[in-house]
Amino acid sequence: MSAFSTRTVSDVLVIMFDSASALNDFRNNPLRDALYEFVQSQSQPRFAANLSNIDFLSSSGISILVGLKKRIEARGGQIVLFHLQPIVTDVLAGMKLDRFFTIAPDERGAIDSFRPVPTA
Repeated sequence: MSAFSTRTVSDVLVIMFDSASALNDFRNNPLRDALYEFVQSQSQPRFAANLSNIDFLSSSGISILVGLKKRIEARGGQIVLFHLQPIVTDVLAGMKLDRFFTIAPDERGAIDSFRPVPTA
């Protein structure tokens, strides 16, 4: 059983983690490897990660998210996190990772953040 699922919305791959424990378990190398392999299979990955099921964030979870972002950006892509629980927002802010990640309040905001900004 996979610890995450994906679907496409407006050319953006939306990732949904099944549970906080799947993301935060330091022994969950299959999840990490599956995510990284999935990123490698995309030409210019654009991901929106739904973190609504994540009610805590361990160092392992942070490591997976940071590694995911780096791999996505190395392929010319972008990742946006959305639907963060308050505790996850606090953890990211405490580590100043709220400046590292693009964060949107909801799925629509995450999808819209991939659209180019109109120039005057």
